[in-house]
Amino acid sequence: MMLCFQVGFLYHSVAEDFFTCFILHCKGWLSVYLNPSRPQFLGTSITSLNDLLIQGTRWSSGVVEVGLSRFCPLVYGTLRMSFLESLCYAEISLFPLFYCLPLWCFATIPQLCLLNGIPLYPKVTNTKVLLLIFCISLMSLKFSEILVDILQ
Repeated sequence: MMLCFQVGFLYHSVAEDFFTCFILHCKGWLSVYLNPSRPQFLGTSITSLNDLLIQGTRWSSGVVEVGLSRFCPLVYGTLRMSFLESLCYAEISLFPLFYCLPLWCFATIPQLCLLNGIPLYPKVTNTKVLLLIFCISLMSLKFSEILVDILQ
């Protein structure tokens, strides 16, 4: 009897590592965290801002390409893996699409407000500001309770 193993990477995307892991998890493989005492691989990192922006654009376009292809984690993954796992893959692959709109708003709205003389912050005498301060204080109180529970 001869055993046949398939070894290699799947190159349907620029982000081949993400796509390979996704397909392997769809086929039933499990991931294991390995933390050896000695580093097994030594690599290089990005050395300039220009390289960082190019690499970030490459990764983002690669994972979005997988998210919008026939291998969409919400469609292809839910039939082959747990729903939660496919939801995590979908969040990773569709994050750049959902991230660009708030980033674009934060980049343009303050400049438009300053150019047109519209105040960016509400006046302190406004009653809605007190409601906002109250909500922020409640959220920070809850966050501090969560941190205390985690640290104990």
